[in-house]
Amino acid sequence: MSIELRGTDSESKRAIAEELELLFEAQKEIEGAHADNQRQREEYAITLKPQALELGVTQRDLAQQIRQAFYGEEAQKIQREGEELRVMVRLPKEKRESMYTFENLNIKAPNGSVVPFNTIASAQLQEAPGTIHRLNGAQVSHIHARPEDKSIDVIALAEKLEGQIAEIVAKDPKLSWVWSGYIKEDRETGDRFTWLFIGLLLALYALLAIPFKSILQPLIVMLAIPFGAIGAYAGHMILDITPSWLSVFGIMALAGVVVNDSLVLVDFINKKRQEGTSALEAVSQSGIKRFRPIFLTSITTFAGLVPLMFDRAIHAQFLKPMAISLGFGILFATAITLLLIPASYLILEDFKKQVLQRVWNWYVTPFREEKDEPETNHSLIVEEN
Repeated sequence: MSIELRGTDSESKRAIAEELELLFEAQKEIEGAHADNQRQREEYAITLKPQALELGVTQRDLAQQIRQAFYGEEAQKIQREGEELRVMVRLPKEKRESMYTFENLNIKAPNGSVVPFNTIASAQLQEAPGTIHRLNGAQVSHIHARPEDKSIDVIALAEKLEGQIAEIVAKDPKLSWVWSGYIKEDRETGDRFTWLFIGLLLALYALLAIPFKSILQPLIVMLAIPFGAIGAYAGHMILDITPSWLSVFGIMALAGVVVNDSLVLVDFINKKRQEGTSALEAVSQSGIKRFRPIFLTSITTFAGLVPLMFDRAIHAQFLKPMAISLGFGILFATAITLLLIPASYLILEDFKKQVLQRVWNWYVTPFREEKDEPETNHSLIVEEN
């Protein structure tokens, strides 16, 4: 578990980071926590004086010359015994360890003149963090927490702690926080899955609605999808496998497979209806005539996934959740499809006969009768005396 605490470094930020660290450590599910509060160190903040502007010395020129003096600048590279050595030019060690050298360092101006450092700039000693982490322009500190073992549901634990974390960070309005690491990735994956699944359902509906030329019949075919998901999770429980995002992606793949059985049944019923068979008779025949292809298609698919589901090899463990979702989902959805789809088709027929007919009688028929009434002759007859 990891939190990104965003905001400029300050005493308040460090105090809040420590408070978040204590909050994590107070949880029984957490083994240890660590706030990425870097130890403060002393450094010199250099500010240019007006004389520097008159000489044309910029802060970059000043910083570069100070770096050359104390850190050094590469003069050349030489080859020695097959190794490349860099030759650095800088002040002697005893001078680099003295603040007197720093304050009286000679700085070369763009016009060629040489002036002492303290003439064109001032240096002030101050505390600063050892390192600064930035993300998208924001200064970030991290607070890490380590759960006791892998069986702990860190997602649920994060949801439980969110309110308390928000209250702590709210003490400083200049700070903000977000989850990072595993929790952030899990939520981003969940958002992507939601939109992908919605897009998948819309695509399936469109592909079914066009050949059926119906708005409601594709919904009957797609009724098998939620039951396939139930079978997928039941398979995880039977084999004692913890569901993962691969399980969810397996369910997405399952959605495109389980509709095949429903499609076969509904297509057969529609053809029989076109031949003049009643709805009840067509539904009864569909279960008998299409049982064998539906059953064989599903059972062979499940049998093909069995070796992967029960493989104990390390390289197979990654794909196991997806195989379980597909295999058990197809098996469960097939059994449900043979009962659910015919019943749903008959319910839809009753709905169209009763509900839609009532709507027609209430709204359409009176309008048409009023429109078809003969016009009344209001012409004036004048009799002669």
